[in-house]
Amino acid sequence: MYSADVYIAPNTGGESFGIVLIEAMATGTAVLASDLPAFSRVLDGGVAGAMFVNEDSVDLAIQTISLLENPQRRADLVAAGSQRVLRYDWDHVVDDVLAVYDSVTISGERVHEDLRGQIIGRLSSGIPGLR
Repeated sequence: MYSADVYIAPNTGGESFGIVLIEAMATGTAVLASDLPAFSRVLDGGVAGAMFVNEDSVDLAIQTISLLENPQRRADLVAAGSQRVLRYDWDHVVDDVLAVYDSVTISGERVHEDLRGQIIGRLSSGIPGLR
């Protein structure tokens, strides 16, 4: 992906998250994706990557040509994507998971520190550099 000008995700459905978009942004590649809700969330509504109307091949072609002909737009998307991908850093993900656990515990009590350590350990096993 490092040598690609644009990563295109023409998926038409069934996406629950869109990790492939995060991977593309992490390599410094501009992203063009269908406007599925999961992709829209990852791309911050089109700020961190270009989007086209789902299942609209004409819009896909127009957006693709536009990006290939506009290196400044690609550079802007790469910059925005590089910032957006930081949101999906494992430290942020662990904090989000723990916040969910905190919100569902009895009486809104925080998850006990010992249990927090176990959760972080399980989430981070095999992930170098995570807390």
